[in-house]
Amino acid sequence: MSEPIGQRPRRRGIDVVVDRWATRTLGAVTVITLFAMMWLTFADVWGRYLFRAPVPGAYEITEFMMGVLIFSGLPILCVQEGHVTIDVLDPLFPRGWRRPHRAIVNLISGGALGVLAWRMFVQAGELTRNNEVTMTLKIPHGPFAMVFAGLSAAACVACIAVFIAYAFGSRDPSEAKI
Repeated sequence: MSEPIGQRPRRRGIDVVVDRWATRTLGAVTVITLFAMMWLTFADVWGRYLFRAPVPGAYEITEFMMGVLIFSGLPILCVQEGHVTIDVLDPLFPRGWRRPHRAIVNLISGGALGVLAWRMFVQAGELTRNNEVTMTLKIPHGPFAMVFAGLSAAACVACIAVFIAYAFGSRDPSEAKI
């Protein structure tokens, strides 16, 4: 069956599955977190100036929400290759090297994120064992660190999925969102 004129054929591969999952689930988490941060800041500022009563622990809550925002967006960023890149040397590489270059970059990124996830799991265990909590609201740090470690692992999986797509030819370097 032929595609309509002017439209690219639909991609298939593990990177598309990971992209769909990350965008639908983690995208919703990211949007809801950002919206909640906006309302918390709004309530805190207005409470502070109108009622002389800021939201108790707003700073601590905002810190955790910022972590959720960053780490829930990381797998989306990785699978869509939306990270910041410096392409000063790209014109020096032959056109045929683009696919292997992108594959290797994603493999290295996946490895780095895998190490990050592993170290964050270790840190989460230490925080849980030591019963680390925030100063004001006594929110435990361990569960949040565990979630951040899991999301780092998901970002690692996203990079590996993109690597596999480049390695097996189901992803074209010209389609990257750079």
